[in-house]
Amino acid sequence: MLSFVGVPVYEGRFGFLVMELGRELAGILMFVGVAFFLVRRLTRLERLTAGGERKGFVVMELLFLATIAAGFTAEAFRLAEPASASRGEFLGLALAGALQGFDVGLLAAGGHFGWWLHGLLGVAFIGLIAHTPLSHMLLAPANAALARPRSGITLAPIDFDAEPEGDAEISFGAAKLADLDRKKLLDFSACLWCGRCQEVCPAAQTGKALSPKKVMTTCATWLDEKRFDDPGLIDAVGLEAVFDCTTCAACVEECPASNSPAETILEFRRHFVMDRSEMPDTLALANRNLESRGHPFVGTAANPDDWRKGLDVPFFEPGKTEYLLWIGCSVAYEARAQEVARAMLRILDAAGVSYGILEESRCTGDPAKMAGDEMQFVEIAQANIEDFRERKIQKVITMCAHCFNSFDRYYPELGADWQTIPHSVLIDRLIAEGRLQVVRDEAEKITFHDPCYLARHNDIVAEPRRALAAVGQVIEMPRNRKESFCCGAGGGNYWGGKGGTARINDVRMQEAIDTGAAKVATSCSFCLLMLTSSASKHGEARRVFDVAELVAAALPASETA
Repeated sequence: MLSFVGVPVYEGRFGFLVMELGRELAGILMFVGVAFFLVRRLTRLERLTAGGERKGFVVMELLFLATIAAGFTAEAFRLAEPASASRGEFLGLALAGALQGFDVGLLAAGGHFGWWLHGLLGVAFIGLIAHTPLSHMLLAPANAALARPRSGITLAPIDFDAEPEGDAEISFGAAKLADLDRKKLLDFSACLWCGRCQEVCPAAQTGKALSPKKVMTTCATWLDEKRFDDPGLIDAVGLEAVFDCTTCAACVEECPASNSPAETILEFRRHFVMDRSEMPDTLALANRNLESRGHPFVGTAANPDDWRKGLDVPFFEPGKTEYLLWIGCSVAYEARAQEVARAMLRILDAAGVSYGILEESRCTGDPAKMAGDEMQFVEIAQANIEDFRERKIQKVITMCAHCFNSFDRYYPELGADWQTIPHSVLIDRLIAEGRLQVVRDEAEKITFHDPCYLARHNDIVAEPRRALAAVGQVIEMPRNRKESFCCGAGGGNYWGGKGGTARINDVRMQEAIDTGAAKVATSCSFCLLMLTSSASKHGEARRVFDVAELVAAALPASETA
């Protein structure tokens, strides 16, 4: 357009680098790129078809290729004219060579026609964007701008004291589109139906009923059909699929459009539990146990004080103790996890850390929240917050990634104001500060399993590795850090997770064994329990350890005496 008003944009250095060479390269790269993705789509890539295929991409990609081809055709006719000159339009010059000898008038007419065809095709492409799946070019950036800055899953709080509007009935969670917030509706519109969430979902990859892509495509279809108030949506998604979700946030991390399929799934889960009182039997039993006994471990033979028998463990004293060592329910009631607490005591004592525990075992309420029982979570959390305030607790060490996530992400919404630190992060800090001396064994090969609730949910990936590197050689699994594969325990699936073609923890444990490392480390008590269960199928020798156990074992003999 500038050339039309007399600005010499085709001259000089700018004309050569940008208008000729740069534009030529850009056109070629666009054509090759779009052609590549068109071929991929036409080869019926599984993730593009599984769970639903969105129509309209092929036509728009063909239109885009036709637009670029028309542009190069117009360029060739222009450059074939005797008066034309170009230094950088190398493809156009090559094509123009085939037109040498044509009548000048024909060349001018061909260039004129090609210019208009190129322009009209381009305008048509732009005009159709909003009416085709390519609308994601507009919606995905907007969706990303509105996404929460914090990684992982964040469930919106529920105001249980709110009065219903008019004659509306009180309802929790979501059963229909109208129950979801506008950001989630935008998620459905921005969704590419690309299936990347399907490829990384541990439930989908082990043959279970859940397909995060299918959840999104179902909701997107109902949105297109304007079925906002149809309560049948939740049943179209299905109870089994909703409770297969391990809340690992892999779908959230992977989505190129900043969607959060897991948050939508958990809103459906909330409705199943709090409105319809429906959930898998094993999870319901754990949930009832949490309500009646304060922990979800049904049938456990352990007493809450078993882990500290024979040990002189200090209790937290307000004004004197710096850290509260939070024990949590899994460490208190599962024998294997109890060893993590014993190892952590040795580490804290060796480093001279001021710490103490509560006299009674407690749960943060994470199993209730992620199972969909928000009301029970709020009751547990408020009781913990009130007690922490009375004791003036300001710093808390957790040994479970789920406890850390609850304390750090959800408790502040209810009034909590203390600092929470995962035990692996504290261990790394103590080693870095020189307060904790460990003996490194170069021959010790360790592979690390990233807990979803530390890596993907909270971006904690370097600290556990540094702590392990201080005691041995760290070997990575193919899927690691924020691309880690789930252990299968999250979202209450420690008490469920049945069905499908394989157990999620078995898949992950095999991946760890395939690294050749003698030891598998993690930094979450639930991951420890799940992987230990799978490791038992590969021999009786202990292979799975918590970071604290390996560091405690590497302490000099004088410090463990």
